[in-house]
Amino acid sequence: MRTIPDSLLSPTRYYLLCWSLLCSTFLLADCSPRPAFYGYRFLDPSLLEYNSELAPFYEAFGAKYADLTVNTAELRRRDNLQEWYDRYCEQVDPEDIESLLYGNTAGTLRRVMDLSARKGATDRDLPEPWRQNSFASHLVEYRCTEVAQYLFFAKRVEPYVVARKKTFATQTTAKAEMESFIEEGLAYFLEAESHYVRLRYAYQLIRLAHYLGEYDYVIELYDYLLPKTSADPSILYDWIESHRAGALRELGDYPQSAYLFSRVFANCASCREAAHRSFRIRSDAEWTEAYQLCANDRERAMLHVLRAQDRRAHLVREMEYIFALDPNNPALEPLLMRELLDLERDLMGQDVNPNKAANRRLHRRPGPKAGKRLIDLQAFVQEVIAAGSAARPDLWLLARGTIELLAGDHYYADETFADLLEQSGDAAIRKQTKVLRTVSDLLALGYADDEIERYYYKLLQNNALQEDYPDLVHLINDKLEVVYRQTGKEGKATLLRYGFDAIQKHPQLSMIDELNGMADSLTGNIFDRRLLEVRAGKNVTNDLHHLTGLYYLQRGQWEIALDNFRKIPAARRADYGTFAPFVKQFHDRVNFSPPGTAARYDLVTLIERLNILEEEARQTRNDTVATRNYFNLGLAHYNSSYFSYNWKFGDDFRSSTSAERAAKRRSSLSVYSHSDAPLGNLENMNMDRARYYFERAAAQAPTREAAVEALYYAAKAERNGHYAAGRPGGERPFTNFTRIEGEYRDTRYYNYLIEECRTFAWFAQRQ
Repeated sequence: MRTIPDSLLSPTRYYLLCWSLLCSTFLLADCSPRPAFYGYRFLDPSLLEYNSELAPFYEAFGAKYADLTVNTAELRRRDNLQEWYDRYCEQVDPEDIESLLYGNTAGTLRRVMDLSARKGATDRDLPEPWRQNSFASHLVEYRCTEVAQYLFFAKRVEPYVVARKKTFATQTTAKAEMESFIEEGLAYFLEAESHYVRLRYAYQLIRLAHYLGEYDYVIELYDYLLPKTSADPSILYDWIESHRAGALRELGDYPQSAYLFSRVFANCASCREAAHRSFRIRSDAEWTEAYQLCANDRERAMLHVLRAQDRRAHLVREMEYIFALDPNNPALEPLLMRELLDLERDLMGQDVNPNKAANRRLHRRPGPKAGKRLIDLQAFVQEVIAAGSAARPDLWLLARGTIELLAGDHYYADETFADLLEQSGDAAIRKQTKVLRTVSDLLALGYADDEIERYYYKLLQNNALQEDYPDLVHLINDKLEVVYRQTGKEGKATLLRYGFDAIQKHPQLSMIDELNGMADSLTGNIFDRRLLEVRAGKNVTNDLHHLTGLYYLQRGQWEIALDNFRKIPAARRADYGTFAPFVKQFHDRVNFSPPGTAARYDLVTLIERLNILEEEARQTRNDTVATRNYFNLGLAHYNSSYFSYNWKFGDDFRSSTSAERAAKRRSSLSVYSHSDAPLGNLENMNMDRARYYFERAAAQAPTREAAVEALYYAAKAERNGHYAAGRPGGERPFTNFTRIEGEYRDTRYYNYLIEECRTFAWFAQRQ
């Protein structure tokens, strides 16, 4: 017999945290939050052949085996029917046994019992349709009175001993009835000649006592009844043992109870789920006591198997004990898979996971001992491989490669996977190995040239691979993003991670130039072009011209912006909006819609129109024309800024909170964080040109009314610029309000301002 060191008999418990792509190839960028946990899963638990004897162990694998699991009640029903068939009635139809034993058949069973005891009775005396039931006929024809009497007794007891009725035990009437049944059953037990019928009665009596909560009586009945039966083998012994184990646990004898539950788990499929859930050891002392009850290494191994199901178990250590005691124990494979799946969730792709900080903060993944667990598992797996006794050596070799992959030892992982592909003839193992080798090569990637990108382009077009391993798409995107950033390709990395709209919200020339290079049909590869098409659309070249124009427009370089806008074909310019910026608003409304009669321009014709207006204003000697042109220039610049309705001309995205944040930040910066703008949102808040043109209009105005109106709009631009710059100096500027108050009190527009502009009225009152 294999000996185990004493130190293994009282192990200290350790805690364990148990357990698009290119047209769908690149994941489409969106701003919805990712799932609470973000990780990568490639291990397929269905590599394990489902073992119904270890059904509870497969719960750790989610729904993979949901269609294969068998309901415990159905297992019990199946085992019961099979035993009746084997014991008495091989010549009868199993379906007839089921019909008589299950359902509302108490009246029929009473009739069968009476007829079986009546001399001369035949199956013709049975009521229809039971005359055709081969089991009922057999009991009557062969005078199986003891069996029929037992079946009638069991049917009467049934309502009191099924789980949904156990609350009856707390009711006085039910308690009295159950005690009466025990007395009746004891009498039948002593009268029965058949040891098997005696065993059946013993089960019913012990079960009644258990549901009554009379746990001492359960043990007393067990000790009294079982020596008086001899019907082994029978499933009933395990059923009885399960009730005995439960009673011992309720009485506080946890070691004996745990030992018995481990025996039941090993022997009885229909009690396995209950034994698994009822097994409980509370201390090392109780564990040692239970361990000493075991008759052999196989029983000791089963104790470790059940203890491994505790959430707090040190799983690798339990596997080591099981392997030392029973190297071919079937529980080793599902336990191995459970630990691999948990470590995969903790460690797979940690270096590239963009949500690893949130995973650690919100879900404590990876756990604090994940690295140590991986090392321990690696040593154990290597021990099993070296022993050469595993039932499925290729599964353990796959485990070794997976551990090397999770540890970042990609060279050794690839060697292991190559050996496995050479040795294994198992199609499922080979399929798993190929995808894990692909993952290992991806994680080891340090650069991405055209050839590598073409490889991943083709890989991601494999729909079957995507369907079987959907997380491969995420991992490829995440890894390539990291590689791009490490090699200075920020534009490409950003496009891959967030999409084109993120770049549009904060245009940066270096990124735009990089994307232009990708869009070049002569130099760009198919990966680049497809990435651009999926992330930015099919009109990416025009979009990039527009984005470049916006970049310069937001920096006041309108001529360079115009050059880029002109690169967009005239027929497509309206795709980027048409604008009517020459409409006055006394009170600014961002959601204002210009009247249908207002002249509209695309982005090229608008800038060209502004150039014409400025040229005319400079050359004319007519102050009326100059004033009108300068005022319209000011309107166009003002209305095309963050503060007015035409903002889309000079910006891609506007947040209503940016103005308040700008005023609070005490800085002239214009990039704002936003949930929909991962690179930040660049707002077009510059008021310099608008104010300049309004003040020019006031300076050349032919009338005082025209001048004061231009100064009011200049004042609006002045105040907006002050807040956009973070309120430098603290106090609001009133340069143009001061001019209006000091020089234009006699104008009609002044009186209009007093009535309509609260800010100016407040200012005038202070003077």
